[in-house]
Amino acid sequence: MLRSLRALLLFWTIFASYGVQWLAEKLLGERRTAARNQRVHERNAERLAGGFMRLRGVFIKLGQVLSVVGGFLPAAYGRALEKLQDKVPPHRFAEVLPRLREAFGDDPLRAFETFDETPIAAASLAQVHRATTRDGREVAVKILYPDVRELIRRDLGVLRSVEPVVRTVFGFIHTRRVLDQLSDMLAHETDYANEQQNILRMSGLFEGREDIVVPEVVSELCGDGVLTMSFEPGVKITEAEGDAEDGEAIARVLVDAFFTMLFKDRIFHADPHPGNFLVRRNDSGEPVLVILDYGAVEPVTDELAEGMKQVVLGAMMKDDEAILRGVETMGFVADGGDRELLGKVGREYLKVLGSVRIEDYSSMDRETLRKLSGFDQTRGKLREIMRNVHYPDGFFYVERTLILLFGLVAQLAPKPGLPGLVAPLAARMMMGGGP
Repeated sequence: MLRSLRALLLFWTIFASYGVQWLAEKLLGERRTAARNQRVHERNAERLAGGFMRLRGVFIKLGQVLSVVGGFLPAAYGRALEKLQDKVPPHRFAEVLPRLREAFGDDPLRAFETFDETPIAAASLAQVHRATTRDGREVAVKILYPDVRELIRRDLGVLRSVEPVVRTVFGFIHTRRVLDQLSDMLAHETDYANEQQNILRMSGLFEGREDIVVPEVVSELCGDGVLTMSFEPGVKITEAEGDAEDGEAIARVLVDAFFTMLFKDRIFHADPHPGNFLVRRNDSGEPVLVILDYGAVEPVTDELAEGMKQVVLGAMMKDDEAILRGVETMGFVADGGDRELLGKVGREYLKVLGSVRIEDYSSMDRETLRKLSGFDQTRGKLREIMRNVHYPDGFFYVERTLILLFGLVAQLAPKPGLPGLVAPLAARMMMGGGP
């Protein structure tokens, strides 16, 4: 109860701050209060990020989601919430021990030969410990935080209670759908039986690939909220040593893996942040990609996959109509929506996009980012456009994945970036060679 009150106090403090700013604009005018408006955004963004970090759990997950799909929020929020993508502080071992007891009995560590009580990784919902089995295998034990499912239920209740206000303040009409899909994602990420199935499916998809490793589940050491897998050595993908050519080779394996998931099996890993990928070397010194964390593996509808294929191929052929057909195939045009308006805005944006030349995707200047955001094309028309747009089921995951993947590939291969690495794969697909 106290946690919910703290969350509500955080949100209503921010709402009150904007209420004061709204009143100041009415009394003094927008021009005289413009500088103050920016300070209000920055102060509230820091307040929200700090509050989410203290509340932890669902709120950290929400902050991570908003940092990459919250384009409807002022830019200050994206910058502040990005901090939640970094390392999350772990829980004390005594706090997760009850979860192990539920799975393995009163003396749960007897199930292992060794068990390191200091976690090697921590996230918003769980943490990972290194251990060895009785027969000497090195394993990673992922432990869901106790009572997290009840906390999720309460936290989502808080978020739903303030959702109408957020929708009114920021003018974004899809907040309810985003919350629904966040709820689905959290349900999947706390269902370790589902994660086991995802690992098995991914293992089958990449069977025979020497450049991609999927951990092996140790089923006899799994239980409700406990998932034990083979320990896979490697370094964090963004910390792998090598030159620019090597970074591009790593990025190429990563992008190929996602192309295979999306267009061959109609699924994808929906959480491609750097902590979920390791890199090690084979005997020839070539990079091997280790994919971790399969809680957020989501299906893709045929409509979304086919629409994205049309968009990618249309972009390669510089065919505006094909791109717009792809967008419509994906389901973005609302029933009764003004296709002419959306087509006009889309063509304006694509014309600007075609004029953008990016030398380094890892350090784009503000002007380039403004062009890529489509700000000029939507300025003054955002609310009208949003009334004609439908947010397709499942696109929440796709959008989040693409933005995270775009940023990760930009770090690894700043010259070609994601568009440059997708192009040869799309060409192969266009020639009928599959994903």
